[in-house]
Amino acid sequence: MGNKLYLVDELNRLIVKERGKRTVLEGNWELTPGNELMLNIIEDKNQDGSNTLILKGKIIAVDGNSAAFEVKSVDKNGQSHFQILKLSGIWQADEFNRLTFLVNKKGEPDTLVLEGAWQINNNQQITHTFEKVDLKRRSISLNTLTFDGFWCITDRDRISYIFSKGSKSRFDFKAQVESSDLHPKQGVIKYRLGIGLREGNKDRQKIVSLYGAWKFSRDLGLEFLMDYGQGRIKAIEFSNEVNLSRKDRITLSLTNREKEPLGMNLIFTHRFLKKLDAEAYLKLKANYKGSGIEAGVKIPF
Repeated sequence: MGNKLYLVDELNRLIVKERGKRTVLEGNWELTPGNELMLNIIEDKNQDGSNTLILKGKIIAVDGNSAAFEVKSVDKNGQSHFQILKLSGIWQADEFNRLTFLVNKKGEPDTLVLEGAWQINNNQQITHTFEKVDLKRRSISLNTLTFDGFWCITDRDRISYIFSKGSKSRFDFKAQVESSDLHPKQGVIKYRLGIGLREGNKDRQKIVSLYGAWKFSRDLGLEFLMDYGQGRIKAIEFSNEVNLSRKDRITLSLTNREKEPLGMNLIFTHRFLKKLDAEAYLKLKANYKGSGIEAGVKIPF
């Protein structure tokens, strides 16, 4: 195996070069439970028989269009060699909120599933950490993949993670808002979701917290500014409707751009609103006096 050179062509077929000979292997790509790359080779298209080639190694890098694997082999002299195989495709979340990579092929894509739960790091990026076991050295190492992207909220029961660079990759997670009432001073939106298990199993559900700062846009829409580290600030944009008022507060019902409700209410006290954005405060006050909000409701300032 150590004298072989492995490559992946534009069709994600495995190319094996050995002693001047070039062999093209077609089959179905998978991941082992240890996240090692595996190819179920089709021996003959006219037969059902196949064999499996496990390329010892690990996934080391990801972007919106690919997944890269470091493959280890040992030659006849006992020396280790490392090669990089890069499969092309797109990243998506499956129905159980797991991270999956769809490998491009002529027909149906192959699906590689990263088992286990994903996390959010200090820069609010999605990461996936898995163990790599070395039986010979009797050691366990941790490997972490970081997905570069930003968060988006456009549906009531879903949150999305969009990859930064131009690609079709995105993670759409089924989720529920943990609390429908949000307070701008706290600067957090929390969602409850399950990862890797069927719906209804509450033992493996987790809370995903998105941190940011609220700001009014020029048209009195709302932006949730999130800091992704290294000076990168991106906004989640919301429309809103006034749906409740009391003597000491204003409650805005958050909607998407199509005015569909997102199941979240942002609650401002008059004093905090004036302190947060005096210009927005004055515009809201003027709109209320124009009586365009709700008949029969007085907005006391």
